[in-house]
Formats: sequence, structure tokens, C-alpha cells
Amino acid sequence: MAQANAVSTASETQVNRFLAQVYFLMSVGLLVTALVSTWVGSNLRLLWRINTNPWIAFGLFLLQIFLVVALSTSVMRLNVGVATLLFLVYSALTGLTISAIFLVYTEELIASVFWITAGTFLLTSLVGMFIKIDMAKGGGILFMLLCGWTLAWLFSLIFWPDSNFNWTLNFLGIALFVGLTAWDTAALKEIGQQVGSHPAKGGLVVIGALKLYLDFINLFLLILRAAGRR
Repeated sequence: MAQANAVSTASETQVNRFLAQVYFLMSVGLLVTALVSTWVGSNLRLLWRINTNPWIAFGLFLLQIFLVVALSTSVMRLNVGVATLLFLVYSALTGLTISAIFLVYTEELIASVFWITAGTFLLTSLVGMFIKIDMAKGGGILFMLLCGWTLAWLFSLIFWPDSNFNWTLNFLGIALFVGLTAWDTAALKEIGQQVGSHPAKGGLVVIGALKLYLDFINLFLLILRAAGRR
């Protein structure tokens, strides 16, 4: 019995350490994004140039896609320092691209929505800590929902940006990313129970931080758009 309790305690400590590293790196990424976007937002000339020049916007978009793909496919083979640096570079690029929010929304609204998103993210993550998941079924369903929602969202933005259909997708997106946050947290907890002395543990921390970071950013932007609706 004592041995079983010791193993359980060691496993719990291992999971907590892994999750702490993931959330710390995600938080650093969010801080980088916030600092970069705020800096750009305070420089009206730079803000206008980034968000009105289609070549700059398209170039930033391509760089972000490249970094996400590179991290997702190669993170296990990359040196943990290099992987972390790529994640932080991606976070900085995201700060550049979302700086457009300062052209549309007030700083007060942006700050309020950030804290609302942080609270929602925290509560959802706590739910994810305690739920039991079916890794195969849950992941497959959420991935299909995300793909379908993304296609519908892009299509509606191009053809009906202010339609009821587009706004319905906005609120569905909030619900979807709340679900993804809970599922990703639960999945990371499962990984933490198995990671142990895995040689690519550092890579798992980076990819976990990237997933939660993307959940947070998308949730923030969708809630901000809903809060700013007139």
C-alpha cells in the first residue's frame, strides 16, 4: 500500500511539473504577443503600415503558417532551445498580426476582454484537469468540428461578413474553443502521466504550450468580436 501511494505521489508530481512547464511557456508566449501588439498599437504609422499593406499582411500570415507546421512536424527532433525560440518568434508574429484590434476596438474593451478570456480559459482548464477523455474519439470529433467551422467561418467572412450566419459562427467558435481548451488540457494531463524521462519531453512541453496558446488567442479574438458588436 505504501509503495502504491509513493508511485501515485510521484506520478502526480510528474504531471504537475509537466503542466506547470507547459502553462509557463504558454504564458510567456502570451506576454510576448501582448508586448509586441501593444508596442505596434502605440506606433500609429507602423500600425497603419502593417494592417494596410497586403504584402506585409500576407507575408506575416505565411510565416506564421510555416512556423506552426515546422513546430508541429519537427518539434520532437528539434533542440528544445530552438523549438522554444520558434514558439516565441511565432508569438511575436501573432502580436504583429493581431495589432489590428487597436484600429477597431478601444484599449479598455481589449483589456476587459483579455481578463474575461483569461478567466474563461482558467475555469475551462480546471474542468479539463478532472474530466476523463477518450483520446481517439474526442480528438477526432473536435478536429472535424474545427475543420468544418474554419471553412464555414472563412467562407462567411468573405461573402457575408456581417450576416446573422457569420455571427452565429462567431458564438459557435467560442463554444468550440472552450471545448478544445478542456480537451487539450485533459490530453496534456494524460501525456504528463506517461512522459517521465522521455527524451523529447522538452518538445512535448513546447507543442503543448502552442496548442493552449492557439486556444487562448482564438478564444480571445472571438470574444472580443462578440463584445464589440454594435
